[in-house]
Amino acid sequence: MKKWLFLLLVVGLLVSCGQQEDEASSNEQVNTESDEKVMEETSADSELEAEVSEEKDASEVIVEENDQEEESTESSEETEPEETQIQETTLEPQVNEQEIDIDFIKKEIKIGMTEQEIKELIGEPSKKGTDAMNAEPLWLYNIRDIKDYYFEQPEGFEEYGIVDAVDTEGLQNNEVEILLFISWKEDRTDYISAAYTNDEGEIKNYRLFEDGTVKES
Repeated sequence: MKKWLFLLLVVGLLVSCGQQEDEASSNEQVNTESDEKVMEETSADSELEAEVSEEKDASEVIVEENDQEEESTESSEETEPEETQIQETTLEPQVNEQEIDIDFIKKEIKIGMTEQEIKELIGEPSKKGTDAMNAEPLWLYNIRDIKDYYFEQPEGFEEYGIVDAVDTEGLQNNEVEILLFISWKEDRTDYISAAYTNDEGEIKNYRLFEDGTVKES
């Protein structure tokens, strides 16, 4: 009887130990699966953060490139007018003013010349404006005028930018030797007029028309 009781006690202990081992194994398996799930979630979060960081870096690079392109374009736009202005201000005429007489005007200044060609030949005009009759662009050159030479245009001319009045008194008093007028149409010369005094002190006029006709008086 005692042996049977002892055997039952041993069997009970063995069964109890087996159940505890099974529970411990189950707990370890659950813990392992939980750890793996946490690691997977952490890895996924890290990958998402890396993708967001890469997209942010790419966006910043694009913004920087656009800013650099805009700055380069603005710098180029600001530089070009300055270069053009320098080129215009440093342009030197091909002839000295002392060489410009009525024979030079008749020979060298022709219908159809461009503004650039005129500037290269005789320099910048004394005045820019329009003519009274057609309101076409007109340049005036005061050739060999005295220091502080000034001609008061007729009433209303300056107000409207008209510059084709002839200073006959200035010519007679030798305040200016030649008054050269160049009229423009579509950025080319279409009328040339020059007022000057001859050796006898008489005022003469030379006119070259668009069709090539020449009139002198």
